[in-house]
Amino acid sequence: MMKIRTKRILLSFLSLLLLLMPIAVKAESTDDMYYVKDEANLMSEEEQEELETKLSTISDYWGEDVVVLTVNSLEGKTAEAYADDYYDMNGYGVSGRSGGILLLVAMDDRKWHMSTGGECISIFTDAGLNYMQEQFKPSLSEGDYAEAFNTFADLCDDFMAQAEIGEPYDTGNLPKEPLSILWYIGAVAVAFLLAFIWGSIEKGKLTTVREKQTASDYAVAGSLNVYNSHDQMVRTYVTQRALPKEDSSSSSGSSTHTSSSGSSHGGCGGSF
Repeated sequence: MMKIRTKRILLSFLSLLLLLMPIAVKAESTDDMYYVKDEANLMSEEEQEELETKLSTISDYWGEDVVVLTVNSLEGKTAEAYADDYYDMNGYGVSGRSGGILLLVAMDDRKWHMSTGGECISIFTDAGLNYMQEQFKPSLSEGDYAEAFNTFADLCDDFMAQAEIGEPYDTGNLPKEPLSILWYIGAVAVAFLLAFIWGSIEKGKLTTVREKQTASDYAVAGSLNVYNSHDQMVRTYVTQRALPKEDSSSSSGSSTHTSSSGSSHGGCGGSF
């Protein structure tokens, strides 16, 4: 009887433990943002949550981790080494992911760095990464960090969509900047002005023109002579011209390096 009671108590305890375990795991995953690590506290809580939702959605859709990390100190490392090590040590680009990209911002050194791994090395080429930093770095310099990180996220989404069709953004194939409405208004205004000036000039040339009664009145006397003629081919010429070959050494694709853990990474960085 005592053994049965002991077994019942043990089973009840195990059942209670199993019920509590999912709750504990869920609470931990909710509190710990996976794609946004704002250790330097550059964003408000609301901005972090909005960015986390965006990065999570992009990452889940494309199967690539997109991460934003802010720190105060690089702890004696270069920005490249810090970004690569953080990417490797925290398991990004694995567990069902094909790769990933991480944007690091270090406040004490005013440095930023993008680290790519896996498939994202080819998705984000050197030319593409340079284009991206030109878009978000002005906001970093102005202290509008949430805007900079959201611009980074939107660009990642765009670059992955472009790579999906087999043509990653690269040298000679970068996103086109949309023309502003003022440009279109200015172009139309200039076209109307040129048309008006040209019409006025042509109209001025016609002030001495008088209508003629017959077609022969428009011809100058003795100016029209018709002769019989024919063409005869004498010789032919063949001209050859060498077509220029594409320069295979042009800067394109993605350069890589090896992190301290032995993983291959692409990326670029700088100051802001």
